[in-house]
Amino acid sequence: MAGAALVVLLGLVIVVLARRGQPLSVDLWMQRILESNGRGQRAQPARLVTHLGTGPVLYVLLVGLSALRLRHRAGRPVVWALLPVITLAAGQVLERVLFVTLPRPSPAGDLGLLAADGSFSSGHAAAATLGWGLVAALASAGPRSRRHVGPDARIPGSGACAVAMGAGVIVGVARIVLGVHWTTDVLAAIALGMVLLMAACAADALIQPHGAGSTDVAPRPMRARPTSPWLWLVPAVAALLPVVSLLLTPGPERLQDLLVYQGAGGAAGAGVDVYGFRTALGASFTYPPFAALLFEPLSRMPVGLVQVLWTAGTLAALVGLARVGLRPVVARIGLPLTVAALLLASPVRSHLAHGQVGVFLVLIVALDLLHQGPQRRTRGLGLGLAIAIKLTPAVFLPWLVATRSWARLRGTLAWMIGASLLGMLLLWRSASSYLLTASTDTARFGGNDIPGNQSVRGMMLRAPLPDGLVVPCWLAVSLILVAAATHGAWRLERAGQRLAAVGVLGCLSVAVSPISWVHHLVWLVLPIAALTANGWWKLALAWYLVLIPGLPALGTHAVRAGWSPPAIWQLGIEWQGLTVVAAVILLPILCLRREHGSPRGASSLREQRRWWTHPPRAGS
Repeated sequence: MAGAALVVLLGLVIVVLARRGQPLSVDLWMQRILESNGRGQRAQPARLVTHLGTGPVLYVLLVGLSALRLRHRAGRPVVWALLPVITLAAGQVLERVLFVTLPRPSPAGDLGLLAADGSFSSGHAAAATLGWGLVAALASAGPRSRRHVGPDARIPGSGACAVAMGAGVIVGVARIVLGVHWTTDVLAAIALGMVLLMAACAADALIQPHGAGSTDVAPRPMRARPTSPWLWLVPAVAALLPVVSLLLTPGPERLQDLLVYQGAGGAAGAGVDVYGFRTALGASFTYPPFAALLFEPLSRMPVGLVQVLWTAGTLAALVGLARVGLRPVVARIGLPLTVAALLLASPVRSHLAHGQVGVFLVLIVALDLLHQGPQRRTRGLGLGLAIAIKLTPAVFLPWLVATRSWARLRGTLAWMIGASLLGMLLLWRSASSYLLTASTDTARFGGNDIPGNQSVRGMMLRAPLPDGLVVPCWLAVSLILVAAATHGAWRLERAGQRLAAVGVLGCLSVAVSPISWVHHLVWLVLPIAALTANGWWKLALAWYLVLIPGLPALGTHAVRAGWSPPAIWQLGIEWQGLTVVAAVILLPILCLRREHGSPRGASSLREQRRWWTHPPRAGS
């Protein structure tokens, strides 16, 4: 049912995007029916249904049922008992965050007049579906739940699902009668509420605690990782949203970064200065000359073909990145669901929307540092080429020195220096421009202080600091982070935790870079996988949930609307960047602290990789 609801939700979003937010035929038809039967006479009952269905009544019921839940489960923490209340509140916030950047004119009671301040999805209908579904699930469980323990104990049955859907329909019809939302808004809200309900109940079943004084029987071990080919429908559906959004974007604005790569490649082939190239929107090339040399073949193909091939290659690279860098996650939920989770994260969505190169860089670095196969001849190839294409992976070099990985360091330097010299020699007219101006001119990237820049420098530019203090403070903080990350990665490497070491340095590359757009946060897949490998999967899940909504996009939307957000809103915009800085400091501590359920005791990197491929069974 969750899968069906997700398909309905994504289908409605795609249709609304295709219509540019305008109402569908079914929406107009429903409005005509309401107008012909007298909308105003039903306004007061509709307001009453809205207040009773989504107001304080829901929270009062959930608090009462949560108190009974805690009473029948002695020894449980209060936070666990209040999870339904927290889930409802979080669901309401998530609904608003997901669709705040998808404006849609709302009906204003007159078919000839549309309100311009509407938005997609009915928050009241989604809250009613989720809230009353939680109430029904808690009421149906009661004290009997201790006899029905296991992964399926709290999955809502048909009765709870019927209650949830019925409540969503009733409240949604009330919103339609009031002229606040269209019919398709209500259908999308009900589908979203069902998805959140299933996810909340499944998560509650998996994280239910078992204290020493509990009378519950031991839960069943988790099922083996799913391998059904039909599960590939989940990432296929998840890929529809970014792909269809790309198709609906006007041609000159589609995959803007890829247009820069193609244009710079054409300039490289013509022998002119690639840093003098500008796209139709004024974007310029900012990578080293070797990158322009690699992009030269793109200039020999039509733009449409390049866009199709680049998007398909990015999707294929995501599968490879999941297999190489996310093995602990794949071992837990399977490869299809891991790829689907990647596609839903805002860094990957932004990467696909801009036609970026970051996924390919993370993949070749992961292949170089984490791949199991023999790599004597190619040792350092991936990291060296990544540094030659983009400078930020150079933060790995101090770690190679600290760990005395001399063979890998020699290989990395050889590939890096060789590729860089090749680019400068073949593009000698561009080399001087890059070395003298382009490499240090951050204004070429556009505004550095916009919310999309999630680096330490970007956050400082948005903070109330004097202009003269931003650069000294950024350099000081960056030096501290480089020292802390290198030391932490050195300790992790000594403990046999290569994945965690690479994850820390990936976070460092995002934090200390002068500019780190949202798509640069694809490096965070590696530290999230390291947390999962060490048994911190709840923390990894929470971090992943932070990366789903496009929080910086919300900040950009507010700035363009001329709204001055409060301080708490500003903190929410910086949340993703702040988690990156926190991971640089805390990830080594967490991974070295965990003693059970992690490869900490592995005596060699080979044993650690064996643990990734064949993780221990639950309870072992």
